[in-house]
Amino acid sequence: MVNSFEKRIIMRKPRRIQPGDTIGIASPSSPVKQIELEANIALLHEHGYRTVVGDSVLATVSCNDYLAGTDSQRAADIDRMFADDSIDAIFCARGGYGATRLLNLLDWDIIRANPKVFTGYSDITSLHTAIARHAEFATYYSPNVATLAGLDAASTDSFWQMVEGMAHADFVFAADPNTMQTLVPGLVRGRLAGGCLSLLAHACGSQYAPDFTDCIVLIEDVGESIYRADRTLIQLRNAGLLDTAAGFVVGTITRWQAHEADPPQNSPDALWQDILAPLGKPTITGFPFGHEPNPLTLPLGCHAELDATARTLTLLESPTS
Repeated sequence: MVNSFEKRIIMRKPRRIQPGDTIGIASPSSPVKQIELEANIALLHEHGYRTVVGDSVLATVSCNDYLAGTDSQRAADIDRMFADDSIDAIFCARGGYGATRLLNLLDWDIIRANPKVFTGYSDITSLHTAIARHAEFATYYSPNVATLAGLDAASTDSFWQMVEGMAHADFVFAADPNTMQTLVPGLVRGRLAGGCLSLLAHACGSQYAPDFTDCIVLIEDVGESIYRADRTLIQLRNAGLLDTAAGFVVGTITRWQAHEADPPQNSPDALWQDILAPLGKPTITGFPFGHEPNPLTLPLGCHAELDATARTLTLLESPTS
C-alpha cells in the first residue's frame, strides 16, 4: 500500500537551463586540477553553454592544500553566483572536503531569493541539505564538473534531462532492475532527500541537519570501511532521522573493499540488512548514483515513487520549473 501522500511539502524548483545560458562553476570543497577543469569546460561549451569560473576553483591554501582557497573566498564565489542574474546555474567543480566550513558564512537571504540549478555530489551533500533547510528549493545530486567528460551515454543523458527540464511526471529513472536488490518490498511516495552518508551524519545536531520526514532517502558513500559506515548510519538512526523516512534508495559504499580483510568478513549488504531492513520501509539497494563510475542524476526535493518490489524509481513531478 502506498503511504499517505496528502501532507506533502512542496519545494520550489529552479528554472530549467538551456543552451545559451551561463553556468557558474564553483568549488566549495577541494581544488580541481586545471587539466580536468579545462576538458570539462570544453564539454559544456560544446553543449552550447557559456561558463564563468569562480575565483577559488583553482586556488589552494598553503596550510590546507585540500581546500580550494580560503573559506571566505569559496563562500564569496557561491554568494556572488547566486546573486548574479547573468548566471543561470551553479555547477560544483568537485567534492573532496570543505563545504561544511562554508555554511555559517553564506548569505542565505541571497540564496533563498535566487533559486538556481545547483549540482554536485559527495562533499556537496552539505550544501544540498543546507539549501533544503534554509533556501527551500530543489537541487541535483549529480556528477561534478570534473567527471562530466568521463560519463557513459546513460549517465550523461540523465544529467541533462534533469537540469534542462526534459524529465516530467512519470519519468522512470534508467536503472536496470536486474542490477539492484529489494531489501524491503513495497510502494512508497515522498520527496527525494539524502546523499553521501558520512556528510549526512556529520550534519546531525546542527541547524543544517537533514529532515527526512516522509522522504525517500538516498544513501551512498565512498572509501569507508564497513565499521565506519555502520557508525554513521547508526548516528542517523539514533538522531531519529531514519524512523521518519518513507523509504530508502541505497547505492553502495564505493571502494569499501580497500579497508577490509581479503576475503572480507563484512559487506555493505550486511550493513543495510542489519540496520535498514528492521525499519520495515520499502528499500532497494544497488541503485547507480553518487560515487559510481556512471551515476544517475537525482533531483533532491522533488516527489517520486519508489516501487521497491519492482525496483523502480519514478518522478511524480518535473525537476525544474
